Parts: sequence; C-alpha cells; structure tokens
Amino acid sequence: MKKINLMLMFFLASIVFFSCSNNDDAEMSTDFNKNLLKNYAVKRDASGAYSIDFNVSDKVKVEKIVDKNSNTSQFFLHSADKNTQTNIAESLLIDENQLKVDFVNANNNKNITNVTIFDDNITLAKGNENSKLKSYSVTKNDDGFYDVVFEVKDNVAVNFVHNEKEDAFEIHLNNGKGVETNFSRTLEKIEGKPLSIVFVNYVGNTNAKSETLEPIRKPVIIIEE
Repeated sequence: MKKINLMLMFFLASIVFFSCSNNDDAEMSTDFNKNLLKNYAVKRDASGAYSIDFNVSDKVKVEKIVDKNSNTSQFFLHSADKNTQTNIAESLLIDENQLKVDFVNANNNKNITNVTIFDDNITLAKGNENSKLKSYSVTKNDDGFYDVVFEVKDNVAVNFVHNEKEDAFEIHLNNGKGVETNFSRTLEKIEGKPLSIVFVNYVGNTNAKSETLEPIRKPVIIIEE
C-alpha cells in the first residue's frame, strides 16, 4: 500500500512540474514575441539637428549603444520585471552625410526596424541656402502606417511623385508661388520591401550657360523591417 501511495505521489508531482514548465515556456514565448516598440518619430528641426522620439511597451528596458565607425545608434529593447520609462527622446548625430538607427529585440537578438538617413550636416555648414526644406519628421504609428510631416520655405511649389523605377516616394521642391508651407502625407510600407522617402530640391546651376535647375536628392530616408 505504501509503495502504491509513493508511486501516486510521484505521478501527481510529475503532472504539477510538467504543467508549471509549460506555463513558464508559454510566458517566455509571449515575452519574446511581445510588441516591444510601439511607435517612433525621426525628426530634423529648422537648425538641421536630428533626434528621435519613441514609445515602448510597459516593462521594457532600453539600452543605447553608439557605433561610431558606422555612425549607428542602436537601441536594444529588453523585457523587464518592473515598469520602466516608456517614452524616450534621444538626439542623433549625422556624420559623413549619413546616420543610422537600429531597434533590436534583445530577447532574441533580432532587428525590429532599421532607419538610414542620407543628408547634409547643415549644422556644421551653418545652414543650407540651396535647400527649400526647413524641417521634417517621419513617424511610424501604432497602426503600422507612416506619417511624413514637413515644412518648406516661402514660395516653394511642392509635388508628390511615386518613382516606380526607384520604388521611392518622392517629394519635389521647386521654385514657385506656393501659398502653403506645411504639408503631410500618410504612407504604407509594403511588407518585405524598404520604404524609401526622398526629398528632391531643385536648385540653380550657376555653371550652366542658361538657367537650369539641378535636382538634389537629399534628405533620403530608408526604413527596413
């Protein structure tokens, strides 16, 4: 009888242990796959300074590492056991006309999203008289769509073009009598393809015999997931 009772107790203990293990595995799986990054906005202000604001889910710890060789700001998102700051703002430095931002799920060491920007460092150049763009921001919303908001200088004509050859959303800025200076567009990123946003400034070519306008394709924003 005692032998049977011992076997029964061992069997019940095994069931409890197996159940707890399954629950732990389920929690870990959910934890690894949780939506760590909710939304973010990359911005360039009128002075030319770049920054990024982003929101993470509850109980997510953020660690920033800067790779100076590639001028990449990496944000590693870890699951935490307590509430942490969910809204974060960081300045970004553009060097060699380029900057990169990587968000990484540190739970499984996989990239969440990558943002690459090609632009002139107008803060070092003390302004860019050729650029018709004053400021802009690109925001990824909770619904997965992207808002492009920007401001141009006075007397600038704005045209929105989808360049099928380059597979890029282009914003053409030309001389004109535009009344509006503030614009916005909402874009959708096709799964598996990068979202490319290009500002095209048309500036005068002083070396030409006749007055011509040369397209300057900056800034360029490329988003990959």
